[in-house]
Amino acid sequence: MTHYLVKPVTRETLLSTLEDLGKGVRNVLVVDDDREALRLFARMLSSSKQAYRILRARSGQQALDLLEARRPDVMLLDLIMPGMDGFQVLREKNRDPSICDIPVVVISSRDPGGPIVSDTLTVTRSGGLSVCDLLSCVQTVSEVLSPSAQIGRLKRPEKHAA
Repeated sequence: MTHYLVKPVTRETLLSTLEDLGKGVRNVLVVDDDREALRLFARMLSSSKQAYRILRARSGQQALDLLEARRPDVMLLDLIMPGMDGFQVLREKNRDPSICDIPVVVISSRDPGGPIVSDTLTVTRSGGLSVCDLLSCVQTVSEVLSPSAQIGRLKRPEKHAA
């Protein structure tokens, strides 16, 4: 289960999101490379009526180590971090059966409706992909991602009836 919050996150929004996860949330792992963000989220959690126990990680690898060693009830995860980013943390977490069920609240300054930079693109289809399907997909994705294709589409002259 993954939730998403866009920075700046209010105390009310953060606490409400954690409450929506259920009454069993006590141990919270906060993952962010920014020390100020870690302090801010820790203050928000500490000011709650809940007795949250707060774990902090400043890197993706440290987050994975704490997930395995401490098994928190939820992880608050920044996506954009140097080294191992939040996308990689999520992939590694989901590959590990001992921690894959831990809920995640992604907290990022990037809106999911806007551009999010990732180093991978995964295409799946029930029943697999034929060579024709794959080539069509590559062509479509190339057209969408190519700046010259975008410009070409915008400048293409309209045909007028004579």
